[in-house]
Amino acid sequence: MERKIESAKALVEFAVEKYPRIGVACSFGKDSMVVVSIAREVAPDIEVFSIMTPYKPKETFEYLKLMDRKMKLNTVVYIVAESIPEVFSGGSVDVRLLPPDEFQKASTRVLVESGKEIYAVNPDECCRLLKVEPTRVAVSSLDAWICGLRKTEGRTREDYQEIEHKNGLAKINPILTFTEAEVWRYLSTRGIEPHPWYGKGYRSLGCAPCSHPGGELERDGRWLNTSKCGGECGIHTKALR
Repeated sequence: MERKIESAKALVEFAVEKYPRIGVACSFGKDSMVVVSIAREVAPDIEVFSIMTPYKPKETFEYLKLMDRKMKLNTVVYIVAESIPEVFSGGSVDVRLLPPDEFQKASTRVLVESGKEIYAVNPDECCRLLKVEPTRVAVSSLDAWICGLRKTEGRTREDYQEIEHKNGLAKINPILTFTEAEVWRYLSTRGIEPHPWYGKGYRSLGCAPCSHPGGELERDGRWLNTSKCGGECGIHTKALR
């Protein structure tokens, strides 16, 4: 595993030197915490940003606030919402509100037509509005961004590369070859406490209604019982500019 860690550090170092405007995306799941830790060892002041949604569990907001303080991340949080979540009140975390109008219209329309929430009826559109579009905003001023993608997480991630290019934006995947066990070993040996939901059997964390514990593969519990089951929110499959 140490060889993989050194390789990850070397990739981050290369990316930081090649791309002056670079940031780390952090969902505050287990993989994100590993890649943030590695990136900060290489470049202590590297920008960290996070895409949150109103559907994230309150434990995620609380964990973000805790780890942001403990690891001195200075995380910039982007969220489609009318107001800053109460847990972030007081300005301890830099929260950037994005206009909720389009999402509110779409979710209201779905609710009127089906009597169900948008994430249950059209999870792709829900993810586009709450995750993909905000990510576009977050990376708009960057040349490259660093992610915590791993090949063994699920069927949709087997073919990713360590360095990817889309429309002038580079994506760097330093821990792509890490296994789930190696992720846990890294967190344990570095003293990084995990999100509390992992203690409830969750293996991959997203929004509360679209995340479930268990699964043969880590992402099998994502978007369970929908056409999107085990899939992607879109930020790693769509062009972000």
